[in-house]
Amino acid sequence: MIQRLYTVWGRIASCCGLISAVGFGLLAVLVTLDVFVRNLALARWPWLNEITEYLITISTFFGAPWVLHKAGHVNVDILLRLVGATAAQWLMKISYIAGFVICLLLLYQSIRVTLDTYEVGSLVFKNLVFAEWYLMIPVVACFGLCAIEFLFRAAGEGETR
Repeated sequence: MIQRLYTVWGRIASCCGLISAVGFGLLAVLVTLDVFVRNLALARWPWLNEITEYLITISTFFGAPWVLHKAGHVNVDILLRLVGATAAQWLMKISYIAGFVICLLLLYQSIRVTLDTYEVGSLVFKNLVFAEWYLMIPVVACFGLCAIEFLFRAAGEGETR
């Protein structure tokens, strides 16, 4: 049962990776187009800086669960190399539980901020005007999904190095 859930979770993590890749790809294309168009004095896109800011946020926060799922993050495993295999497994399990708890705390806080900005009706006023809570959606998704990955790892599923 848990293996089946982990397979579904892997697909969700892959979707996060795809969202991140598309976002970073769009970022590269838009910045290149902006430089090209500005240098040829064809047009000015004052909203583009905002779009790139939001693409960076979306891509980073949706990319984090995928990177964690693929064990593509930086691992500092000096301590793990100094202890025996059993102790190393326990240390890894403790680190996964710590990651899970930290992600839950950040998820809780990001949900509180999202609800607060929604209830107050806060708006972002730049070139583009929209509800501020929209910016929190990738943050909430990131910490919720990373918590799920840490939970799977603590249960013995997932990629390790």
